[in-house]
Amino acid sequence: IMAAVLMVSCGTARQAGQKPVKTYVQPGSDLLDAPDVLRAWAVGTSDSKTVARKKAMASASAELSRMLNSVVATTIDDYSVALTANGTTTASKEYLSKKINVVSEQVLVGVRPIFDQWEGPDADGMYRNYIVLELPTEEFIKKIAESVEGVDAKLLSDIFIKTVNSAK
Repeated sequence: IMAAVLMVSCGTARQAGQKPVKTYVQPGSDLLDAPDVLRAWAVGTSDSKTVARKKAMASASAELSRMLNSVVATTIDDYSVALTANGTTTASKEYLSKKINVVSEQVLVGVRPIFDQWEGPDADGMYRNYIVLELPTEEFIKKIAESVEGVDAKLLSDIFIKTVNSAK
């Protein structure tokens, strides 16, 4: 009786006509979940390696910029709230925001690819360039601390890292 039950239950997992689902993981996409860093993934496709590379870099840079803008806005709000809760006065949110935006633009110029893989040419003669860009978080916080007088670098860093990790 037990053998009959096992034989019946083994066949129910796969019904007639169903095929197993195939999944494809994009190269480099597994690197996006790293803690404490901002990373952006993109792919560029073209019949030219140079153009494929430019497309991938532009797309990843735009995504990283979008992520950074969101994280910075939340960080500024949380930092201001934390300081007022502690009874500390600081530069206005507008001043801090302007300084951080200048630093953001400078740091985005210095992003580095941590993953760069090519595929192709395929049957259509197209190349694919997979890129993951990483924002150097410590360098970003250091530059903010240097450019804004009176900023609590430790508090700002803690809030920034917390925001980065919650944004994923």
